[in-house]
Amino acid sequence: MTPHLPVSDLLGRDSFLSDLQAAVASDPRLRAAWLEGSLGRGSADRYSDVDLHLLVAEADIVAFRAAIEGWLRDIRPLALFNLLFRSAMVNAMTMDALRLDVWPHAGEHIDLEAARVRVLHAVPGAVTLNARSMPPDRGASARYLLGLLHEFWRCISMLPAVIGRQERLVAVQGLAVELGLVTELLIAGSGTVRDRGVKHANPFLPPDLRARLEAEVLPADLGEQALADAHLRLARLVQEQGPDISARFDFTYPQELEDVVLKNVWDELAGLGLNVSTTRP
Repeated sequence: MTPHLPVSDLLGRDSFLSDLQAAVASDPRLRAAWLEGSLGRGSADRYSDVDLHLLVAEADIVAFRAAIEGWLRDIRPLALFNLLFRSAMVNAMTMDALRLDVWPHAGEHIDLEAARVRVLHAVPGAVTLNARSMPPDRGASARYLLGLLHEFWRCISMLPAVIGRQERLVAVQGLAVELGLVTELLIAGSGTVRDRGVKHANPFLPPDLRARLEAEVLPADLGEQALADAHLRLARLVQEQGPDISARFDFTYPQELEDVVLKNVWDELAGLGLNVSTTRP
């Protein structure tokens, strides 16, 4: 079993947040900045990323979104910068592999749930902290659960097609999708509120159902080392084929991003006691 690792200033996260606070406080366009996710709730561990939200004055939001890459790079050099959801969110990674999700919001004021956020900066009148959220909507929960069931059985209905066509890779991809749907169904169906991100299922699955899911889907020898090996073998394939593909299609292979990601992954897995010697130079 993987040993519990204490919270630490992994990848300079604390120093990044300190520099971030200074950058926000000195920028008159920003009315507030707060953390959500595990850092916002105070449940972060050494693997938690930074889920940052920024309240930007209405008059400045367009210009700020256009300049946000440079704004972030002034705080830390970046290995990755992506705009997602029609530019509503920034997905980025620093050169020391700290993962960032940044959401700029337009407005002068915002209401936040006190237990779910950590406010880094707010000008007077910009933020109201509320004591608790609204109770769960049972009707909405029922519709969500029904949607999960519909999607699961739709996926299962395609099994004869992929097996009949000998689409083994598609069958494995479908199994992963189905496992995600069943996991979510069991969590939501147990009445548990999943208040952490997609990389957290263990705390919310009933222990007996978690053990059954693992037994039904995972081979007996698929432990942490085997899982790590599978991921790293895929990484090796992309290392070999990615530069050739980028050359054929005339774009620059993200070598810097590969270097940042693999160094962090190798170091962290080695720290967990796993063998990475077959994939690490």
